[in-house]
Amino acid sequence: MKRFLLHRERGLSLVELAVAMAVIGILGVLVWRWVVSTREPLQRPAMLAQLAEAQSAVEGFVLANSTMPCPASDAQGVQACGDADAVFLPWRTLGLGSQFNQIHYGVNRGGSMDLALNTATAPKLASPDLYIEFTGLAVPAHQTGLTPSAGVTSALANATSAIGRAKNTRRAVFNGLDWCAVLRQYAANPTATGALSAGNATDSIPVAYVLVHPGENNRFDGNNAAGANPAWKFDFPGRPQTHDFDDLSLAVGPSDLSARIGCAARLSEMQAAAQGAYAAYDTARVMQEYWSLRLFDITASESAVQSAETGVAVAAMGLALATAGGVLSIASAANTEGVTAFTVAIAAVNLGASIAETVLAAQALDEAKAALEVSRQKRLAADTYAIQVYESFTNALTDAINLDEKGLNP
Repeated sequence: MKRFLLHRERGLSLVELAVAMAVIGILGVLVWRWVVSTREPLQRPAMLAQLAEAQSAVEGFVLANSTMPCPASDAQGVQACGDADAVFLPWRTLGLGSQFNQIHYGVNRGGSMDLALNTATAPKLASPDLYIEFTGLAVPAHQTGLTPSAGVTSALANATSAIGRAKNTRRAVFNGLDWCAVLRQYAANPTATGALSAGNATDSIPVAYVLVHPGENNRFDGNNAAGANPAWKFDFPGRPQTHDFDDLSLAVGPSDLSARIGCAARLSEMQAAAQGAYAAYDTARVMQEYWSLRLFDITASESAVQSAETGVAVAAMGLALATAGGVLSIASAANTEGVTAFTVAIAAVNLGASIAETVLAAQALDEAKAALEVSRQKRLAADTYAIQVYESFTNALTDAINLDEKGLNP
């Protein structure tokens, strides 16, 4: 009986074990099928994340170096600007990890619109030109005793210094604004000969740069495959995924890149500042003409005072002569009473006229002196205005130069 029970217990254990193994097998199959079904979605986000990180690195390189990186010749990831056939992402140059060595990268290198150009030899392209000759800023000639104030002299010296900085320290280094000017040219003519395109013989788009991941099969497909089509290095971005094409592409056009880098805002800001400097310079020139008129007004007023003083002297001489004539008329009264009375009357009239002329001459002198004082006050106001105008020009030109030299730096 005990043996029977023992055998029975052992039999139950084997059945239970078989059931357990069956359950485990079923669960294993289900897990395996789940892993297979979820494998692609888990990998695709990682690929897209890699492309996004590579994009940030490429555009960060532009901000730091005022040019785009050249592709690398191989998976070692060092940019090779002299290799026209290079298609690898220069991950080592960009400071990325070696896991990026499978990504391909292309950048527009079409002639004068080369976005990975050598900034050491590239010409300055940003406009307008701040280094024109700002000539003719000077204090108008002042008369003795009417020298310009110290404030005017200092303001003009600062303006002259800013002009000297613009002229003598002309920015020779190619910076981000100049690169933006190259990108702007490409955006205006994206179909120029030699421009980078992604696509195929029937459908393509011009791009500033493109990044391609080989996909799950770790093999470049379509026109992304080396030698697939000599005319095309990069397939159309956004091409549908199929059983024989699983590459992932990220392409950025010239206009989009300009917006992402901030080219339009920086170029507009610098150009607005330059136009402000030009306007301030024109204002300064007009101010100097007004200033010259104020000085001429003083000269004219001083001449009027001198003429009035001469008039007073002449009137005083006439009064003296009229007085002397009256005295002589009275002295002759003893000889011919009738004639003397007439002469005295004439002398009295002359004396009255001379007195009137003297009074009018004195009034004219007072008015001329008052006008001279007004002219001098206006000249002082012109000095104050000149200080403001020169300071405005100095600030405007300095701001424009600073923006021009800053480029794309924050």
